[in-house]
Amino acid sequence: MCGACCRIKDGIVRVSDAEIARIAAFLGMDEAGFIECETDVAPDRKSLVLKSRPDGSCAWLTEANLCRINPVKPGKCRTFPFEWTNPDSSSVCPALAVQS
Repeated sequence: MCGACCRIKDGIVRVSDAEIARIAAFLGMDEAGFIECETDVAPDRKSLVLKSRPDGSCAWLTEANLCRINPVKPGKCRTFPFEWTNPDSSSVCPALAVQS
């Protein structure tokens, strides 16, 4: 719960239609409004991604390193680092660095 993985510069969190629907419902928003206000087009223009702050951190990360949408957070967030990692993940995630 250090939030380091939520602060990766140029990191993106792709969201599926189902994830958009769950997050929007959780926030009490309609899907179109959520898409317009809370997502951007991915760099490869193949999907939508959650917005990031100017410093690159996830817009949903609190100062206490908690996810404001934790009960409905996207699969990418939910499964890191148990189902996937990047080659540089151990340099980002202190828990992975200890295991190396």
